Amino acid sequence: MSAAAERFDRLVAEHHGAVLRICRSILREEHLGRDAAQEAFLRLWRRVERAEPWPDRPLAWLRRAAVSAAIDLRRRRAPDGPDGTVSTVAPGPARATGATPAPGKRGTGAAPGAWRDAADRELFHRLEAALARLPDGQRTVFSLRHDGGLSLREVAAVLGVSTSTAKTQFARACLRLQASLGSDLEPGSEA
Repeated sequence: MSAAAERFDRLVAEHHGAVLRICRSILREEHLGRDAAQEAFLRLWRRVERAEPWPDRPLAWLRRAAVSAAIDLRRRRAPDGPDGTVSTVAPGPARATGATPAPGKRGTGAAPGAWRDAADRELFHRLEAALARLPDGQRTVFSLRHDGGLSLREVAAVLGVSTSTAKTQFARACLRLQASLGSDLEPGSEA
């Protein structure tokens, strides 16, 4: 194996989780996130094949490639929602729970946690719908910060915008989500 291939394999092993997390946070679907992560690594490999220099900061380069690949994939998908958005549902614990009990059927012997699970699933689906309605920039910043685990400074660097722009986009996204979801996001509220 060549030195370049060995270095590439090390970078994949070291940074695959971070790249995948970024792609999933933007695309909101596991399989699409994996496709975009693979594309990000392919972009690095193509760079190596063209004998271009290795990035000075590989993780920063891969984060930018991940965002770019995810956004490119999202744009290539045909819009199917009424407002031109792609309707997707993110994987997560709320999707792994059992069937939703019928509303108002508390006396049917269902476990106490089942009602909470049903409320959590409903809130999850409402959050996904509210996220889909955000403008692309706000949704991307929110997803990278919240789901991707990046700081706002890192989000700004990955997107090539100022930190104040990332902060503004994140704040606007939070305000829109809070307005969409109402009291469900306020501390101490009952679902």
